[in-house]
Amino acid sequence: MRKKVVVLSTGGTIASAPAEGGRNVSGALQGAELVSKIELHADIEVEVRSVFQKPSNAITLADVAALREACLGIIAEGQACGIVITHGTDTLEDTAYYLESSLDAANVAIVVTGSQRVPHAMGTDAYVNLKNAILTAASEQARGLGVLVVFNETIFSACFVRKVSSYQLNGFDAPGYGFLGLIDNGAITLYQKPIRLPVLTPSGAVPAVDIIPVYLDARPVLLEAAISGGAKGIVIDAVGRGHVPPTWVPSIERAIEQGVPVIVCSSTLHGPVFQAYEFAGSLHNLETAGAVGISGLSARKARIRLALALAAGNRTDRASLLSAFGATA
Repeated sequence: MRKKVVVLSTGGTIASAPAEGGRNVSGALQGAELVSKIELHADIEVEVRSVFQKPSNAITLADVAALREACLGIIAEGQACGIVITHGTDTLEDTAYYLESSLDAANVAIVVTGSQRVPHAMGTDAYVNLKNAILTAASEQARGLGVLVVFNETIFSACFVRKVSSYQLNGFDAPGYGFLGLIDNGAITLYQKPIRLPVLTPSGAVPAVDIIPVYLDARPVLLEAAISGGAKGIVIDAVGRGHVPPTWVPSIERAIEQGVPVIVCSSTLHGPVFQAYEFAGSLHNLETAGAVGISGLSARKARIRLALALAAGNRTDRASLLSAFGATA
């Protein structure tokens, strides 16, 4: 019996064509053109559907919501064993984590891939990444692992994958957590399985959540702008164990008083936030004010998680937020 995999194309470098000026036009190629140039096992049937064709810097949360709906439609059809999403690499990790957090697809593998080099470049990774993504999506081993990212013959969990190079073929990694498996000449080998967080089902539009980065002597002006600009949630990309400049504390307190949840992450590549210190701007100080420290997620992924939690109707008290992030007090 043939295994059916649906490829959803969204644009990106993997779908680029040459421009007259010598650069490239992202999203110019349709998914069917890409699939037609790879050789697959005879027992794999591929159907290609276009959701949108954009460079990934232009993708919006509304676009990702539409992509989620496309995945739900395929799952409801009950004919495909896997879904492959081709995507630009700039925001690939954001989209992958959105789908990981909001889809419960135990019987359908969902794999996101892209490329660092355009399809017409010498040594392009476009076709090998697409082929390996399809092979992974068709594999029984990929069931129940959540959303996966396949890149450079490596399988990652959407929870921990990050873009780590702007141009090299090993463009993605999971610093501090490691890959799930490898693909070698079409053979898939898994070494570990991820622990998944609870699925969040949005019941309406996903609200605006802003990320505010911390750096040496950072002023709180961006934080204040997010609050006055109507952010429904704020993620602080803090330094170290979850610290901010002392001058930020009044603004964080004001946001919480106005009902805006504040999540604190570490900008380090791995390691938890922790109340190790007592000083102005420490995590102890921030959590005493009502902020919530979250470990194990980058700020970009914490932003996605918080936005989905709010869209799912979660309350913003500490216990509810911790529960939404799969954590406990």
